[in-house]
Amino acid sequence: MITLPPGSLPWLLAHELRLTWREATGKRGAVRTVIVLCVFGALAISICAPIALALAGQTLTITPLLAAEVDGALLILFNLMLSQTLIGATTALYTRGDMDLLLSSPLSGRKVLAVRAIALALSPFLLYAALVTPFLLPAAATGHPQWLAAYGVLAALALFATTVGVGLAMALFAAIGPRATRTVAQVLAAIAGASLYLAFQARNLSSDNGAGAVRWLMAFATGDRFGPASPLGWPSRALVGEPLPLLIVATASGLAFAALITGLGRRFVANAGLSAASDVGPRVGRSKTLAAPGRFAGSPFTAIVRKEWRLLRRDPTLLTQVLVRLLAMSGVAFALFRHSDLAAAVAAARAAGVLTFIAGQLAGSLVWIAISAEDAPELIACSPIAGGLVRRAKVAAALAPVAILIAPLIVGLAWLSPWASGVAIVSTMLAAISTSLLNLWFEKPTPRSAFRRRGGSVVVSLGELGLSVCWALAAALAILAPIWALAPVAVGLGMLALFRWLGDPERLY
Repeated sequence: MITLPPGSLPWLLAHELRLTWREATGKRGAVRTVIVLCVFGALAISICAPIALALAGQTLTITPLLAAEVDGALLILFNLMLSQTLIGATTALYTRGDMDLLLSSPLSGRKVLAVRAIALALSPFLLYAALVTPFLLPAAATGHPQWLAAYGVLAALALFATTVGVGLAMALFAAIGPRATRTVAQVLAAIAGASLYLAFQARNLSSDNGAGAVRWLMAFATGDRFGPASPLGWPSRALVGEPLPLLIVATASGLAFAALITGLGRRFVANAGLSAASDVGPRVGRSKTLAAPGRFAGSPFTAIVRKEWRLLRRDPTLLTQVLVRLLAMSGVAFALFRHSDLAAAVAAARAAGVLTFIAGQLAGSLVWIAISAEDAPELIACSPIAGGLVRRAKVAAALAPVAILIAPLIVGLAWLSPWASGVAIVSTMLAAISTSLLNLWFEKPTPRSAFRRRGGSVVVSLGELGLSVCWALAAALAILAPIWALAPVAVGLGMLALFRWLGDPERLY
């Protein structure tokens, strides 16, 4: 057994990776690892190995157009990694709860920052490396060992994304403070992750469905812009193992990472101290607001709804989920007001189906947080209010934002087709109610701090997806062929009956 010197960078990194592994895999980490390895092994043998055999002996020529396409793919991957590392940076650097202990030890702030940043970079690297491994290993074994350089490019990309994410998180901290940083970082991460979707939706605004933009990109990719001597062509050549481009890409990301650690080590320590101070002690200027007379006026139902709205507004994770779905709804808005390439009925059916799906998913997320993310179930159980009333108020508080967000698009759909608008009203209500019932049947109150780390139930997530799809199909078919809408309706009702039978709520109030 290798014993690392206590306090050294490898020793601290090993500890960090151990914590990350436990948090990611839970109690059955070994079993889940074996299952994942079996799945990837079957994928490599059944699909990727035949592809690699077909490419054996063939030489890949890096043309300017191919280099441009690879650059675009790497840019998309960088956005996804940046989204992941930006969220992880605010948690790992300032909100995990062990920073006081680390910074009060003999460890230097730069060493702690370096370890946290390396652990952040390893998470997206291992994810995407695992996704490409079923293809890369068979390809390397059948005559293309140089393609293993893709692992180096992925590592450099993850390291650079972490550098940008950590630097951006620390810049936000200095500009707007610790509390606002957590919320803004979540919003920026959602925008970065959804940028690809927004780029594809932009073609809906053009008269030629983006054909002119495609022609411009193809013309831009010709010539020497992505040639062997151009820096724009180096990433694609590094992927296929050309030594000099690979060395340049790896060195550039390593230097950027080293500059971050060296330049911001002291600032990181100061920020961590301010973050800890912001989480403890009284919040100045709030006492008058909390003690204002009339705050609890009205019925218990109204008071609970107000309390849930206040908690929902304060939840940055929830803001991210809502923002992602709002970005998806923007695509629906484009489809509503530009449908020249489709018949009016088909466009209305598509819009109603997508609206229904989004309503089900958004309602499921909000009700999931309102019902299961409960910090004080014992306090509610001791109150003179019935648990059923509390749950109804929580569901009402969660569904109200859904109605506010969906209503304008349903009004726009009425301009296209009044019948489709009526169908969308019914289907969105059914989808929202179905996913709400699902979360009530699988209720498991958990403190919000642990709730964000563990995530939700796989059964509930799959159930929300299935129910949303069923009601979306029913809405679309009710507009195009009403008699066929009975099939997804029957399936949806059957799923509800099954989940009602399987449901085992852990109701603590």
